[in-house]
Amino acid sequence: MKFYVIAVGRGAPKPIKALVEEYAKRLKRMAPVTMIEVAEERRTAASSSNIEQLLQKEAGRIRQKIPPAALVVPLEIDASPLSSPELAAKIGRQQDQGVGEICFLIGGPDGLHASLRQETWRLSFGPMTLPHQLVRVILLEQIYRAMTILERVPYHR
Repeated sequence: MKFYVIAVGRGAPKPIKALVEEYAKRLKRMAPVTMIEVAEERRTAASSSNIEQLLQKEAGRIRQKIPPAALVVPLEIDASPLSSPELAAKIGRQQDQGVGEICFLIGGPDGLHASLRQETWRLSFGPMTLPHQLVRVILLEQIYRAMTILERVPYHR
């Protein structure tokens, strides 16, 4: 299994970047992960009234980066949250069905365009709004935790 994380926005603070690198390093032994950042559409006083157009432009950049064979999983606040064992089971089922790549999508401050939110599997970390840079760390930690559950490595409790 190979994982991709496509996230809107560039340049994380050093502590966040260090955690992302740490979990990517841990995952490398079990399932490599590729982090891909796409530029956030610039918001101006005039453009912020038309969020739809801004999200559409970001969606175009995201689509260009999605690997062709990957299962796409957008992160959404209104999707059904999963426990860590449920996430592991879902990833395990995908592996059993021959899915070799999963691509998680993290939107910017205004989320993801509707065209990217129509996937059959969507993931949520709950109804709270989280800093998008921090979501990267949480996602990688949960992927790592899921893989340790699947491989019966003593990490998950």
